[in-house]
Amino acid sequence: MKRLLFTLPLILNSCVVGRDYLSPEMPLPQKWSEEVATQQKSEEWWKTFNDETLNGLVVEATDANLNLKQALSRVKEARILRRETIAAGLPSLGAKNVASRRFNNSSAGGGSPIASQPINIFQLGFDAAWELDFFGGIQRAIEAADASIEVETENSRDILLTLQAEVVREYISLRTNQQLAATHHALFAAQTDTVKLTQVRLQSGLSNALEMVQAQAQLENTAANLPRYETEIKHAIHALSVLLGREPNALAKRFSDTKPIPTSTISLTNLPSELLKRRPDIRKAERQMAIANAQVGIATAELYPKVNLAAFIGLQNLKITDFTPMGKSWSSASTITMPLFNWGKLQANIEAKDAQFEQAFLAYQSTVLTAFQEVENALTSYRNESQRYDALTQAMSTNQTALNLATERYNKGLTGFIDVLQAQQMQYQTQIQQIESLANAAQQNVALHKALGGDLSVIGRF
Repeated sequence: MKRLLFTLPLILNSCVVGRDYLSPEMPLPQKWSEEVATQQKSEEWWKTFNDETLNGLVVEATDANLNLKQALSRVKEARILRRETIAAGLPSLGAKNVASRRFNNSSAGGGSPIASQPINIFQLGFDAAWELDFFGGIQRAIEAADASIEVETENSRDILLTLQAEVVREYISLRTNQQLAATHHALFAAQTDTVKLTQVRLQSGLSNALEMVQAQAQLENTAANLPRYETEIKHAIHALSVLLGREPNALAKRFSDTKPIPTSTISLTNLPSELLKRRPDIRKAERQMAIANAQVGIATAELYPKVNLAAFIGLQNLKITDFTPMGKSWSSASTITMPLFNWGKLQANIEAKDAQFEQAFLAYQSTVLTAFQEVENALTSYRNESQRYDALTQAMSTNQTALNLATERYNKGLTGFIDVLQAQQMQYQTQIQQIESLANAAQQNVALHKALGGDLSVIGRF
């Protein structure tokens, strides 16, 4: 008996139908097209921005975000469903209470009838049932359940990575619009002084009405831009509050002060092949392939016989008041069922599962290619934006020189005030572009970290 119990799992395992899963392989680029000479920073990438407020926001969002909590709940659900799947392959035991009434009509050996009367039968006991998994249908279901847990785990990591990136992006947006608003307020004050100056010069006969009107027009254009930046600041605060699982205006007081835009350098030394290990969406797509492969095995097992064992042990009597240990009753049975003709239903199901596996493989390939595209796009955008920022920095210096010369020439009466206004406008536009370029470079840095899979330390967190 012990030998049978030892060898039965081996026998059942050797009869598993369906193909065993093999991880997919894809041709990968040997290196990134953009060369970036920096150090690798695999953990807590947002700390490279050197902003303590930002670090605190990421931690708070990780602890309180509602979408992340939902994802973690789905991981818990998948683990519970795996226990249910395992239980389906184990013997079950239940209480069985039966009350039945029979009518027997029989005759003696000579053919004379025996008195027929209804009989009451009462049973009280336990029954057991077990479906033997000879062909691996339940084993494949367990494989699918294991892969489902991993899918939900990777989905949680993907949501966490997206959450971290969104917090950093919204924080950069907040600080960017605060800087733009501060720049406009400073410009508004300077242009207000310019309008007053042109009014005084007009009254003294040193200027003309055109110069005053042009100065007033610049002032009004600057004033018109201020509400736009204030709106963007409010939107960023609302977004950050919700990401932290709070009401939209919860963080308004925390961000009342204007601070610089956080900046960081790109961290990239890993090879393209490492991306497959880092990106949670790629790992999720690969696990979905494993689920689809196991589903093929489950469908294939339906073609083969099913063996069920059943047993009952308990008490039986003709009267419900007469149950005694003397009325023992037991029974055992086994059944074998096998599909013979079903109009191709089972085979069609297998073919459908094969098609779903093919779809999962194609989705995996698409996910991998999209991941490489996102990394290359972020690298290109960051490099070009960095070059643009350097050019704008040089332009700021040149525009300041031009403004100084225009002001000097105007004070000497060598040119009109229109030249000063144009120089001021050019400097203002360049300053705005420089702020926006710095913010864009920071945003592309975030995009690259997200495209590379973010924080590797989260792999063991769930």
